[in-house]
Amino acid sequence: MSKDSRLVVKDNSLIDASFNLSLVEQRLMLLAIVEAREIDKLTPETPIEVKAIAYRDQYKTDESNAYSQLADATKQLFNRQFSYIDRYADTDAVTVSRWLNEVTDVNDKGMVVMYLNQNVISMISRLEANFTQYLLEQVSEFKSKYSIRLYELLIKYRDIGTSKKFEIAELRSKLGLEDNEYKLNAVFKRDVLDKAVKEINDKADIQIKYEQFKEGRKVSHILFKFIKKKETKQKKSKDQNTVDMFNGMTIKQIMMFSDKLSRDTAFQNHYTAHVGELEREYAIRIGEELAKPERVLEWMPYLKAVGYVPNKK
Repeated sequence: MSKDSRLVVKDNSLIDASFNLSLVEQRLMLLAIVEAREIDKLTPETPIEVKAIAYRDQYKTDESNAYSQLADATKQLFNRQFSYIDRYADTDAVTVSRWLNEVTDVNDKGMVVMYLNQNVISMISRLEANFTQYLLEQVSEFKSKYSIRLYELLIKYRDIGTSKKFEIAELRSKLGLEDNEYKLNAVFKRDVLDKAVKEINDKADIQIKYEQFKEGRKVSHILFKFIKKKETKQKKSKDQNTVDMFNGMTIKQIMMFSDKLSRDTAFQNHYTAHVGELEREYAIRIGEELAKPERVLEWMPYLKAVGYVPNKK
């Protein structure tokens, strides 16, 4: 799979979970999720291999220490937890879970092997509704762990244009801040929020700003708004038979047409669902393929049949 077409898919309960992972730990977990979704029957006993060379290529890190970063991060991940809102006895409840059941370092092959916790597996596969997906490359250049988390929290609101109002305490928790970190709102804004917003605006496919709301004299809530990102003009010529993923299909289009193709009989005969695969899983798998420019070109007749109109550049 091309590093430009790796699709991260998470249940919204995992997107909205509270956890504190370092930048390397988040990067490693995202690569593991992408790799895991390529496996048909994922269980806690399934080994997920993440190679140092894949980590280096995805995140453009120094080759000399890529493996040591992975090995150290894997050990830390084994001890990490996350908490999320669940249902128990017909009421909301907070569940605390681990990311991994087991880890193995394979130094001679320059890779780590991870065995995912069942809760994590459920939150990245067999998704029927209420999930978020984005291209891994959109967060690959981030240098702040807060930028990755903020991007994940906000991307599901892109089509709406505004996020929900986050309580300050809630936002801090979801970003992974401890109670004793950046306690003053002014410091939190300057050293966490403003830096994350700037990095997202500079490096990702969205631009955001935020508005603060007060209760009395104290800032109590933050609302994020999406602003139209200025497109940079590219003067390079393109082969007319080539589909540019970013000019051809947006993430919104990928989600829309993966759903349409999953319900199209003619396409189903061309690209069949796996035995026992849920309809939503089938659509997500189609979406992962649509993130590849060559697949868009191959499937163009089926796409046009369900209403897709290619951009004319």
